[in-house]
Amino acid sequence: DRGAGSVTIDANGEAVHAYPLDDELDREHFHQGLVAVGRIHERAGADTIYPLIPDLPPWRRGEDFEAFLTALAAVPIGLGGYYCGSAHQMGSARMGTDPAESVADTRGELHDTPGVWIGDTSAFPTASGTNPMLTCMALARRTARRLLESTRP
Repeated sequence: DRGAGSVTIDANGEAVHAYPLDDELDREHFHQGLVAVGRIHERAGADTIYPLIPDLPPWRRGEDFEAFLTALAAVPIGLGGYYCGSAHQMGSARMGTDPAESVADTRGELHDTPGVWIGDTSAFPTASGTNPMLTCMALARRTARRLLESTRP
């Protein structure tokens, strides 16, 4: 993605998260991905595809599939349309040698809070564009080893 989000603090000291997905290319890629997933399901033999969108009925084999894909691509992102969320926060707490450009050192320990370590996808330099499960597991294992090394006498 090219866009950005923000986290601010409200008057009550609570975090307020915003990710407007207002970059035109990001919105285009979002919709292209939905259409591609629909095609994958149809070609894999799905009898029914549930879009999980309010007021958009499921597609059933035998119905006009291209019309269904067109309807998928026309649904807005956000309130009343597609829910937009994330399960893998990537690149929000990058690792690096320069504290001005990274949150943690190259081992995963926070620059400004010794003893606090990052070993998940937030340490990535940016979003990977694919499911990061194996990479995340490897990073967590690597960070755990570095943590253990740092605590040994």
